[in-house]
Amino acid sequence: MSVVVAAAKMDDRLRLLLESLEKQTRLPDEVLVVTPAGAGDPRGLVSSSSLETKVIELARDPGPIGARVFGGIAASGRYVAFIDSDCVAPPQWLESMVAEAESWRVEVVAGSVAGANAEKFLSRAQDRSMIAPNPRHDGTLLVGDLDLKLVVTANMLIERAALLDERVIPPSYGRFGFEDLDFAYRLLATGRRILCSPVLVYHYNRTSLLSVLKRYYEYGRGLPLFRRRSRGSFYSRALTALTYSLAAILAAIVALFALGRAKAAWTLLALVLAPFYAYHASRIKQGGLERLAYPLVDLALAVAAAAGALATEIAIISKRM
Repeated sequence: MSVVVAAAKMDDRLRLLLESLEKQTRLPDEVLVVTPAGAGDPRGLVSSSSLETKVIELARDPGPIGARVFGGIAASGRYVAFIDSDCVAPPQWLESMVAEAESWRVEVVAGSVAGANAEKFLSRAQDRSMIAPNPRHDGTLLVGDLDLKLVVTANMLIERAALLDERVIPPSYGRFGFEDLDFAYRLLATGRRILCSPVLVYHYNRTSLLSVLKRYYEYGRGLPLFRRRSRGSFYSRALTALTYSLAAILAAIVALFALGRAKAAWTLLALVLAPFYAYHASRIKQGGLERLAYPLVDLALAVAAAAGALATEIAIISKRM
């Protein structure tokens, strides 16, 4: 059993992750930390770990999937577990993920993610968002297509043999979003099955509004790339339709305000917010009255993602990508 940690930067959260791996009920045989050169000195952080820990420094940043695959190929275990350096794993994480893979007889288990810093408002808002970046799964088995399931590699178990199949490795997205979904879609397209499991890891969510908006903008930047590279994916088509519909409606709202038709503009904005309020109102027992503020956060995140998608579309049309 090997654990691969994709680490874009080195900080004390990597130490917290390694400490959580030391407490696993099924200890990994090795931990491989894959990082781009210049991200910091990981050796000082990993030297105190009791686990067999290796650091792989790459000359350039290949993006998250590239780092994970590189580490997985260098690993020696039958199973490779992916986790991010800003996550922590509960003690039964590895044992539970392997049990899921073996009981369902699948090549890939995509786990769930929850915020590790739920004491912060924006962390809770992201976890409970209608467009949450952290999936919470219920045991769904994916075959052939993603449907509308969000799959992330911050919590994934995969048979190492799958990583040797060049068909499953997507081109780099850099730090844009949707690389994980592209990877998952390619795994499914080669006949492999993915179990979407409720087994959790905890992620330190961003807690400043600017950093969260910036990250959602980066997520959006990857959508046009995903749509072009995974043309058969229902997820990419559905999300593209929703994203550009939102962009068109927001443009209409701005135009109405500019034309002095404020009442019509506010009415249209209320219609945009209505699905967000309906979603959170139905879950008011999970979070209380605070949930009434979440629709405004959701809308801001959706606007940031739509802006990112449009930026990439413009770059593609103008041949800058």
